[in-house]
Amino acid sequence: MKYFIQTYGCQMNYSDSERLTTVLKKMGYEAVSAYPEADLIILNTCSVKQKAEDKIYGLGEPFEALKRKNPNLKIGITGCMIRKSTGLRGEVKEKVFRIMPTVDFVFRIKDLIKLPGILRKLHGVKGAEDVEDLCDYFHINPTIANITQVFIPIMNGCNNFCAYCIVPYARGREECRTMANILDEVEKVAKRGAKEVNLVGQNVSTYKPSDVDPDSKESPFAQLLRKIDAVKGIDRIRFFTVHPKDMTDDVIDLYGELPGMVSHIHLPVQSGSNDVLKRMNRFYTVERFKELVDKLRARLPNIAISTDIIVGFCGETEEEFMESYNLINDCKIDLVYVSKYSEREGTLAAKELKDDISKEIKRDRFDRITEVMKRISHEYNQPFLGKTVRVLVEKIRKGYASGKTSEYKYCRFLSDDKDLIGEYVDVKVDQAMEWCLEGKPVATKE
Repeated sequence: MKYFIQTYGCQMNYSDSERLTTVLKKMGYEAVSAYPEADLIILNTCSVKQKAEDKIYGLGEPFEALKRKNPNLKIGITGCMIRKSTGLRGEVKEKVFRIMPTVDFVFRIKDLIKLPGILRKLHGVKGAEDVEDLCDYFHINPTIANITQVFIPIMNGCNNFCAYCIVPYARGREECRTMANILDEVEKVAKRGAKEVNLVGQNVSTYKPSDVDPDSKESPFAQLLRKIDAVKGIDRIRFFTVHPKDMTDDVIDLYGELPGMVSHIHLPVQSGSNDVLKRMNRFYTVERFKELVDKLRARLPNIAISTDIIVGFCGETEEEFMESYNLINDCKIDLVYVSKYSEREGTLAAKELKDDISKEIKRDRFDRITEVMKRISHEYNQPFLGKTVRVLVEKIRKGYASGKTSEYKYCRFLSDDKDLIGEYVDVKVDQAMEWCLEGKPVATKE
């Protein structure tokens, strides 16, 4: 039996797919690289935007053709689109069954340990009995795609219920892994050659495991960062994502202290208007966001700060939009993940607010934020000219080796040496563009 996993969305989903891969391999499935080759297709979905769900629904017709060619083909859906149930068609109710007749089963990612039982019914395959004995999916060892840069979930779910967001309904309330379990995984991947650890969760700032040190004066997340920094071989630590209302000073204080803390943080503000933030149910102010930016730059002046902005949220006036525009400009945020508001069924905004901003206005505001970001990014990158940056090489493509710096800057140099993947290379920058640094290596391998 052969399988194909298609993953959409955030780092959390890609991390989930690595655990999903482990389960399938334990059951004897073999990976293939395209839909037509597979006997089992699993879509790990994102539903942050309606467009993301529509993309999945658009696969219905192509999947019908695949099933005609391969009657043994089974199709399953997991991820944020599956909010209520785990089971086979006819056993449980999910909207996707009605819209996509080709889908055979669904499962919430937190129910991954139930997948072997589902596949035994569908394909008659055996194996992975040990998975079903685990207490939760966190205890499934991931099959890591890139061993030098690993994504490790420290928690699942969210308690915030932002007005626009479906995640709390899809993933449920926060559940935290124990610190011991996380450290065990970090130590294992470090022994296998991992250099960079990316800690992922919907809101890592509220990480609170059952085995936290009660005598420590630091927050649980700060304690975890200290312990990971002490693991031999781990040179870089990133995390995604924090919530401005929950960001603590003790985590900020680790920048410039712990060698592994990279010179980058993702701090999602969503809007530069306090009125919009209130409608979004975000529970912090623009002033709070600015305070955090100032504290971070006081600790590490060269830190790169990225953020999220939603344009065209319910009732957003031109004046409120300009507050977002000016915030990006004034705080010199050089990387903004900007999105046009998309109403999600079941959220607070869908129930109580009106999606009253036209597509044309959303598009215009999207473009204006993008333009100011491009200018700031270009300005931020200029000081790198003539300097040497350390790049962790991620890929070789079209004659270029490329990867990211500590500041999360994409950097490339001429090379087709695939042995460089996973290695640090020092690069002297001779071009600083909007989205990319380019230069020449001053050393081949570490």
